[in-house]
Amino acid sequence: MKYLSKRAVALLALLLCLTVVVGVFGEALPAEETAELFGSPWVNSMVTGNLPETAPEEKDDFYAAVNYDFLAASQAAGMSMPLAASAGEIQAAVMSLLQDESLSGNGIDQLKIFWEQAADMDALRKDSLSRISPYLERIAAATSIQELNEVLTAEDFPFSPYLAMPVAPLALNRENGVWIFPALALTSDYSNGANSYSEPVEDAVTFQQKMSSLERVLYIPVVLSALEVPSGDTAGTILDLFNTEVAYVKEGYSEAKAAASEYGFISSAPQRMTMEELGSQCSSFPLTATLAKFGKDKASAFVVPCPGWLKELDHLWTDENLNRMKLLTQYKVLMEVVPFLSPEPINSLRELNQQQPLDAATNPWFVCNRADTFGHLLAKLYAEKVLGNEVKDQFTSVTQGLIDTYRTLIEETDWLSAESRVKALEKLDHMRLNVLEPDGGYFDFSGLKLTPTSEGGSLLDSYLVIKAYLNEAENAYIGKPAKADLPWKVINPLTTNCFYDPFSNSVNLLPGFVFSWTCPGNASEAQVLGGLGTVIGHEISHAFDYAGSQCDAYGLGNPILTETDREVFLEKVKAVEDYYNGITILPGISCRGTVLRVENTADLAGLKAAAALAKAKGLDMKAFFHEYARIYAMAVPQSVQELLYSIDMHAPAYLRVNVNVQMADEFREAFNIQEGDGMYIKPEDRLMTWGK
Repeated sequence: MKYLSKRAVALLALLLCLTVVVGVFGEALPAEETAELFGSPWVNSMVTGNLPETAPEEKDDFYAAVNYDFLAASQAAGMSMPLAASAGEIQAAVMSLLQDESLSGNGIDQLKIFWEQAADMDALRKDSLSRISPYLERIAAATSIQELNEVLTAEDFPFSPYLAMPVAPLALNRENGVWIFPALALTSDYSNGANSYSEPVEDAVTFQQKMSSLERVLYIPVVLSALEVPSGDTAGTILDLFNTEVAYVKEGYSEAKAAASEYGFISSAPQRMTMEELGSQCSSFPLTATLAKFGKDKASAFVVPCPGWLKELDHLWTDENLNRMKLLTQYKVLMEVVPFLSPEPINSLRELNQQQPLDAATNPWFVCNRADTFGHLLAKLYAEKVLGNEVKDQFTSVTQGLIDTYRTLIEETDWLSAESRVKALEKLDHMRLNVLEPDGGYFDFSGLKLTPTSEGGSLLDSYLVIKAYLNEAENAYIGKPAKADLPWKVINPLTTNCFYDPFSNSVNLLPGFVFSWTCPGNASEAQVLGGLGTVIGHEISHAFDYAGSQCDAYGLGNPILTETDREVFLEKVKAVEDYYNGITILPGISCRGTVLRVENTADLAGLKAAAALAKAKGLDMKAFFHEYARIYAMAVPQSVQELLYSIDMHAPAYLRVNVNVQMADEFREAFNIQEGDGMYIKPEDRLMTWGK
């Protein structure tokens, strides 16, 4: 369950990728239309062109009042998203660090080799596809599914086009095992719910709405061209490949599916299997052989969320579908390595989007700041040398304070039975914290050995060496006591994000989320709690929301609520759903209360915990709530708001502020909210899940 910031990243990707997809399909996006102000009970002020001429009173529309100057200044620009600006700020900080010649160690030495190879544009142009072509040719040469299996399972074929196999806890009170997910190339599953797969699509317009990953869309024409797909067949080929992947991954786990499913879906989705049981899932696709090739077969058990996708993949894996699966396999391999090839084809597409071209100055950061290369090393440098121990200690203290406050809220919840209360408190007792670094430390690059270009190495060769090295490093965790930080191993910690993982019962604050917008240098304690503190409170609250309450203290699918308590809790969730369903966000369009119930219930409890802690500390509550509203400041065109409506698992930013603050006693007290004010809500209509 991810925080707002991931939405910002996905949104920027959407804006840029749609231009490319429009070019591929030769269709235009609908033009913006001006209309009178819309939104009820509050004007949707985050939509550009929909801002009142004068600032409203804080008592009537808190979000617009606090952020009015920002929103007014953003009207001419068309879009302003401060959270998305973190990428440039963090890049500048890390780039400055890398100029420090006192940095030493094998990891730094190997980073420099990789960096120099990424900056050698002449070598990249010269190599072009030559180093990846042999792998593509081996796939093309397969004349049967059996021969394709032999290619995929060969020791010298370093790709796993269909399986993602991260090492993660089987349960917090057990050892680490292997989780198995579909490896995605065309579809995508942003953890904030921007899922691009659900059902096959038949037309370009629907497809462009589903494509939400900038990299994927930018590379599609490049990859198809490399596979010698005629330009006239591009649209049809993309849709066919997309629908082929959808045909099996739609049966897998996705957060959108989990959020919209009946209570119990999350607890029952992860299926724990032995190797023998896993083998029974596929008779044609080389599932167990692939696991063995990558050293994942050493696990005592495996977890497959919603394993139906494996059987669907196996159904596709036939000689009748050979050509289709060969093309998809080639596409998946090329999609993985395109960042490590010549950027020239991509630059022509970036130019269309008015993006800076990848060159000797920009390409190194582009390829080094990735989870599958040196992202963990760069994040370690940023966390230690830019943020420092003082910031880490500060937010560790804030997190612990919020956990203690949540303990009080649980104790005060009168509808909770003694049995459920014990399980909820146990979950807090076992909650793992990964603040600015994983508790097991970042990946260690001390044993990595890359070959410089002068000795015959290349960027692609180095990537494949790093890939194998990180795989072995991850495999070393298999069978060891459970580590709650393993979700970090498959993400880039410099991503602007925070998250709670129910399967490891861990709260994770990535260093990429801490920068000047979320953590101003001169912030008071009230502002710290109102800003980043409420983000952390939101993530902690996920342990007890519609989704997280389905898992116990150890990450197993044992709901913490008794059946009777669950009925009461679901009634409270239903009240949240109904309230949001009654809000109009766009002309003729209401908020999607049911789909948003996971994030909305987390928002509600998270702010309540942070506000309670701030009040207990005797802090300036007006400053607290002002910072809460400020951190969500954003302005987007109506068309983008419409896209977010269809993909985002969070309520629009202005509602995440206004709805949640109007439920808080501390807000009503601080701003003297009275009946008749726009932020007033009757006592009987106030929403609450935990506390009193």
